[in-house]
Amino acid sequence: MSFQTIGILVVLVLGFIWAFIGIKVAKKVEKADDYMVGGRNVGVAFGAATLLATWVTGNTVLAAAEMSYSTGILGTIGYALTGGLGVLAFAPLAKKIRISMPQGRTVGDFFRHRFDKKNYYLFLIMLLIWDIGWLLTQGLGAGVLLESIFGIPFHTGLILTIGIVTLYVTAGGMLSVLGTDFMQTLLILAILFIFPAWVFSNAGFADVYTNIIHLAPDKMNLALPAGLLFCVVGPIMGIGEVFMDNTFWQRVFSLRPDKTKQTFIYAGLGWMFVPIAIGCLAFVAIGTGMKVDHPDAVAPLVVGHYAGKLGSVLFLSLVWACIASTVAALLNAVSAIFINDVYQVHINPNATDKQLIKVGKAVTVLAAVIAIAVAWSKPNSMMGLLLLLGVINAAYIFPITLGLFWSKTNRHGAFLGALLGSIIGLFIYGNGGFDLIFTKIQITTISWGGAFQGIIVGGLISLLFTVGVSLIQPERFNFRRLRNFESKEENIAEDKAKVLA
Repeated sequence: MSFQTIGILVVLVLGFIWAFIGIKVAKKVEKADDYMVGGRNVGVAFGAATLLATWVTGNTVLAAAEMSYSTGILGTIGYALTGGLGVLAFAPLAKKIRISMPQGRTVGDFFRHRFDKKNYYLFLIMLLIWDIGWLLTQGLGAGVLLESIFGIPFHTGLILTIGIVTLYVTAGGMLSVLGTDFMQTLLILAILFIFPAWVFSNAGFADVYTNIIHLAPDKMNLALPAGLLFCVVGPIMGIGEVFMDNTFWQRVFSLRPDKTKQTFIYAGLGWMFVPIAIGCLAFVAIGTGMKVDHPDAVAPLVVGHYAGKLGSVLFLSLVWACIASTVAALLNAVSAIFINDVYQVHINPNATDKQLIKVGKAVTVLAAVIAIAVAWSKPNSMMGLLLLLGVINAAYIFPITLGLFWSKTNRHGAFLGALLGSIIGLFIYGNGGFDLIFTKIQITTISWGGAFQGIIVGGLISLLFTVGVSLIQPERFNFRRLRNFESKEENIAEDKAKVLA
């Protein structure tokens, strides 16, 4: 049996298990709430597991090693802070959201009722761009993983992964996602911490360290400017991702109200150990002078070389579980945004639960097709894609945070902050142009731009406009509007139904 065949069999076996669980759980779906938030009584252990399954992504494994390979030890530390601090920072917001919006379903509910239409529509556009980009990174991760370890053609791995996940997510939405997340998390954690010891024992820890000091001493430099900058920018990017990501908002609404903050704290602390464990593999490549054509493939290359076929199979199981869980969460998040914030609000306000679920399934399939299409051209760097999306994330940190905690936050200031922060941040990211993955619009050339600078400037501009306009023209938002919004929507729907009758 060829190694390529083994890889396909591993994916099919794991995919069958996830699909079996997801489709079986899907039988419990009765209401649109089941499809979008999976109930509202998830406890700490199960909640932390689903957060880890969602947030430990293919990026976490592949890009964490890529960052360690390119930036050294500060890249490892910075990546651990990137995702961990993001979840920890969201913990107090999660508690506030759960209390303020007990019947919420998506992050769109917050923007629609906290601000105004222009903020709402701008956010939906930015969220769509972000979700497509995030799905792109996961599809890229799946294709790169299967190609680099098993020689499976990139496009075959891409279609196989997204196709299997779409099967069970379409069937049961969030309930299917939650049903598979727990087992995926156990698999991820069980395998993850095996590899550093396994690989280093074969490569020789002392030899690796000595060679790094000789071949690339800057990789161990704790004062490396690029590394220090990433340790600052990484958490900004991670916080923005979590704050903006609908998958986290959905999990807020699915958790028990009294356990929300605690669950996010545990998940944030647990997440930090994952990129540290996997980032260590990059130092083996550095210390042994291994040839690496694509930095985002450094982790599977090291495992394949020093842990053999068995290690490669286990590593595939690990990363594929990470990717599958994240793709599942993203597909359901996109579906929930559409049926809750587009279809029910603008197309069919009187839609029944059955109609909403039907539309949600159709959108899930459409989102999967789009994900395959955008990943088809195989962009070069996964970390580059994450940094590009990080500019948009940074621009939304302050509108979301201040909108939740500060009643004086001005809706016009929040809009200008998010819009100008994103545009100017992307301009600086592109060194005087807009580097939009598949095309680049060059306007001028600046020598001081770059990805990290774009994220920092985008966040600062957002802060300046959101706070500045709010201080000049403060508003008086009544947070009870968030608590009572669903009953008002139900009343409007009932009135419309009476008129039609």
